[in-house]
Amino acid sequence: MRVLKRKLMISMLIIGICLYAFGNLSFAEKWQPYQFRGDERYEYKVTWKQNGEKKEAIYALELKKTDQKTGEGEDIFEVTYINKGTLSREQLESGAFFGFWSLYGISLNILMLNPAYSFFFTQMDLKIGEKMNFYGAGTVKVIAKEKVGGREGFVCQLFQEDKLLVEWVIDPDLAMPLRSRLFEENKLQSQIELVKYSKI
Repeated sequence: MRVLKRKLMISMLIIGICLYAFGNLSFAEKWQPYQFRGDERYEYKVTWKQNGEKKEAIYALELKKTDQKTGEGEDIFEVTYINKGTLSREQLESGAFFGFWSLYGISLNILMLNPAYSFFFTQMDLKIGEKMNFYGAGTVKVIAKEKVGGREGFVCQLFQEDKLLVEWVIDPDLAMPLRSRLFEENKLQSQIELVKYSKI
């Protein structure tokens, strides 16, 4: 009778461990940045400081899948970028109307997701409480969930020692972050935040 009880206890313990492990795996998600599906539109509000003054602009990206294929059989997309901001007459005369991000001294790809950091998300599970140390780069922590632009995502923070460098809100179903914030000395310097995502 004791042997039977012991076997039953061990079996229950093993089942419990398996259910716990499976439960954690089933709720954990990884994210592959920039895996666009096509026929979608992202619209972002960009804010940053320039000479102590707060600046704002709109950045939108629209991707439509075409009927065409490359020689290797890959899909071809029609891509539209929209940049909406303000420029002075002097800036217009200097030719800045060809693209004002360089004039503003801000790089959208660094603000959105520095390519040096994108591999973090292919390595770690997106679940609240997850923490991973990337030697030399810092520690990424998943601290909460938050809604941005009508979508829910995981709030992920990158620290070097005790300094917050970057915060992203990631929805694993989308190709780009819902929000990205850059910090300096723990103070917010710039942000790009999803206003609206839609299928087209």
